Parts: sequence; structure tokens; C-alpha cells
Amino acid sequence: MRVQQTLLLAAVLVALFLTACGSPAPAAVLATTAPAATSAPSPSPEATATPEPTATDEPTATPEPTATPSPTATPQPVTLALPPAMEAAVAALPPMDGYALTLLPTDDPAVALAEGRAGLALRRGEDGLVVRREPLAFAVPFTTTWEFLNAAEAEAILTGGHNLVQVIPWSAMTPDNKALRVDGLHPTDAGYPYYEAWSLVAAPGGEAAAEALAPVLTEALAPLPSIRIVAVGDVNIDRTQREIILSTGDYVYPFARVKHIFDAADYAIANLETSLGDVGAPEAKRYTFQSPPEAAQSLALAGVDLVSLANNHAKDFGPEALLQGIDLLTEAGVATVGGGADDAAAHAPHVADINGLRVGFLGYVHVPVEAITNFDTQTWTATADTPGLAWADPARITADVAALRPEVDLVVVILHSGYEYIEEPSEPQVAAARAAVDAGADLVVGHHAHILQGIHHYHDGVIAYGLGNFVFNITGPPETALLNVWLDRNGVRQLELIPAIVQQYGQPRLADFAEAGPILARVYYLTYILNATPIED
Repeated sequence: MRVQQTLLLAAVLVALFLTACGSPAPAAVLATTAPAATSAPSPSPEATATPEPTATDEPTATPEPTATPSPTATPQPVTLALPPAMEAAVAALPPMDGYALTLLPTDDPAVALAEGRAGLALRRGEDGLVVRREPLAFAVPFTTTWEFLNAAEAEAILTGGHNLVQVIPWSAMTPDNKALRVDGLHPTDAGYPYYEAWSLVAAPGGEAAAEALAPVLTEALAPLPSIRIVAVGDVNIDRTQREIILSTGDYVYPFARVKHIFDAADYAIANLETSLGDVGAPEAKRYTFQSPPEAAQSLALAGVDLVSLANNHAKDFGPEALLQGIDLLTEAGVATVGGGADDAAAHAPHVADINGLRVGFLGYVHVPVEAITNFDTQTWTATADTPGLAWADPARITADVAALRPEVDLVVVILHSGYEYIEEPSEPQVAAARAAVDAGADLVVGHHAHILQGIHHYHDGVIAYGLGNFVFNITGPPETALLNVWLDRNGVRQLELIPAIVQQYGQPRLADFAEAGPILARVYYLTYILNATPIED
């Protein structure tokens, strides 16, 4: 039996070999592999189907090797000597890549660099990498009757000093000082020649650190941007001015001789002391004014950006004329405050983006009852459902300014108040102006007295109580002024009065030298009195 099994296995192996080679198996071999049988052979089974070959799995992708982190480079220590006034700005910088910065405040950074106590120094001049450059102001007290220098005088002050003049960076100006113009140029004007530069200087081997730090310092030490607003008093394009613009078509005529001052400013504001349009009927009061619809174009072409309607003439021809005037001004591109279709509109601020600063404007009126007619402007106060004006109630002013303050960088309030032809501010005028500043206003610009009044540096704000008439054919003193105000995010930086004269038919022009001196002297005197008087809260 064992032999048979062996022979059978051998036969199978041979058959398999031959099949693989493609040859038929020999009969003898097949005979020897089949066992002997006495019965008939069984039928051959059906051939089994060859299964399809199984698909070979794709090889598993070899994972990318994990990158080995490079060791963190140790920051290179660098000491920067700098003036103490710059320490806070530089200390607020984020960490520098590759450098560990240590600050060394000192009055003389150059000496610290020379002695080896610092590898970098911020010092005056342009002998390194300039990181800060700003105008120098020749500053004198605001009420000083001195406005101009020539180049020779400026050079002499730089060389030998002056007992009244401080030469300071423009960013150090405050509203109780003013910058003297040099050959007619203000420190913010293009072409002004006097600047202070600060440079980053490196000890040998520190040049790479200086190159890396200079752009960061340039941004951190950049002076705050400032804007210039020009403000004027009462504008009324009725009477002779109406006839001139309508008969000649010269809409700019009322402002033609002062337009260049508006053009030089970033924003111009005025009080529109008249109704505007061609509808309505005159109110029962002593004086009523209605400038023609074309006056809106006069304002726009002159460069006036915003007018206040909060005054005792905006509704001279009724509520319909007030609303028509607002529409005409809006179409001309002149913004309005202080009046509107209802209480909310009259108290709504106008917010302007002026060279990157958001400035909010509000307008209010508070004037006495007319002596002859007993007309009371307060009856024009807007209500929830009637057009009118924003009355200068101190509590309402406080609420309006406080609500606006967080939304803007600066707040300017335009206030029509006081007693006509009286230089001293009235009690309601003072109360309203101070309420505005106490609530967060940076500047209050006033009018109504028809004459110039003083300027008060009150707490953190400035109150210009009265700018008088501007475009107005009216009997009364012709002396007036434009007020230039420079501001940055911190408030008022500088004031400048530009004296002017209202001519016979109401068109203003700049005052000549002989006229300018007395105008400035009077306003400075009134300003001195206001600021010398203790503030009673």
C-alpha cells in the first residue's frame, strides 16, 4: 500500500510537470496512476472554472520623515540709548526677531554710544538712519502781538536763542502758544525749511541691528497726524450779496478774496445766518433773511464743507424753507448740523473723515428774546414731529457730546449764543460752551454777537466765543477774523487768527498790516482776561 501511494504521488508530480510544459501525459503513466477497478469507469466531471486572479493591493505609501525642528537662535542682546521722552513709545514695541532690546534712557545718547554703554543710539541729526523728522516751531504765547519772522530772524534765534521764543518740535505745541510764520510759511506748510531730525546710529558691528530696528522705530516715533479746520462767523448771502451773485452769475463772489484760506485748510465751517431757498413766508420778527437757492453753490464753490443752521435766522421763512435749504445744501455737498425735520435730526451729529481723523460736529443756538418784537428763538426748537433747531440746553449738550465722543477722534461744537455787540460772553453762552467741553468736546466755535470775542482755554478744550460777521451786508464794526485751528487725536494743538475786514457790501477781505494789528490786539486782550480769571466750576 505504501508503495502504491509513493508511485501515485510520483505520477501526479510528473503529470503536473508535463502539463506546465505543454506536453500530454503518456498513457502508461496514467494507467499506473489509476487504481485497478472491476466496475465500469465513472463519467468525467465538468472542468472547474479558473478563478479570476485577485487584484494585488497597492503598496502602502511610505510616510514623509518628520522634520526635525531647528534649534531656536538665541536673540542677540542690543542696548539702545535714547532720550527719556521717547522711552514709552519704544518700550511698547513688540519683541524683535533675532534681537533682545534693552533701553537706556539718557539725556545724551551719543555719549552712551561713545562710552560703549550702548550699541545703538537715537540722536539728533541726519548722520545715521533717519527715523523721525518733524517741523520746528518758533513758539510764543498766543496773546503776544507778534505773528511773523523772516529767515534771517529765524536763523538768529536758532543760533543765539530769544527770551520770548521757544524753538520746539511741532508735536510739542499747545493752544496757549502759537507758531510764528517764517516768510509767511506755517510749520505744516509745504516748503517750510526748519525741521528736527532723529537718527539711529550704531557702534561698529551693530549695523545689522540698526537696519532691522530702523523701520520699526520710524513707525513708532512718527508724529501724530494733524488737521487744519478754518472757522468763520455769520454768513448771509441776502441783500446786496444776493443781487450780485444773481446778476453776475459769479457765485464765488462773496468769498472770492478769502477763498485761498479755505483752500489751504482741510475743512471749513461757518454759521449760515439766513434761511435758504425760495419758499415760505417771513416770520413775525424784526429782521428776516432768505438767501437764494444759488447761495448753496456759493458756499460749495468757496470750499465751505459744513454750516450750522442753529441760529435765530434759519427759520425766518418757516419750516418749509428750513427743509428746502437743507436739501439744497445737501445737493451741493455742504453738510449741516443744528437743524432738521425733527428733534432727532436737529441734534444729529455730522461725522467727517478728515485726513484719517473722524471728527464729529454738533450745532446749537441760545439767544435772548428780541427786545422790540418779543420774538423768542426758542419757539423754533425742533420737536419729535416738527422741524426746527437744536436749543443749547446744557444738559442736552452734555448728553449729545457724551454719546458722540466714543465714536470719533475729535468733537467740534458750533454755538450761536451771546449778546449782540457785547464782548463779554453771556451766562447762557458760557454754560453751554463749558457743558460741551466738560462732556468731551475739543473745540467750541461761537458767534451771534456780530463782533469778535475772546478765546478761553478751558480744561482740556478751547472755546472761541465769537467770530463776528463774515459775509454779511450789515451795519456794525467791519473787523472780523478767520480762525485756523490745528488738531490731532489729543485735541487742539494750535490756534491762529487771520484778521479780515467786511467791506461795504458784505464781502470780506484780508486786513492789511495797519488794520490787522488792532484787530489782533483786541482779541488777545479779551483772551487774556478770560484766561486770567479763575474758573468757577
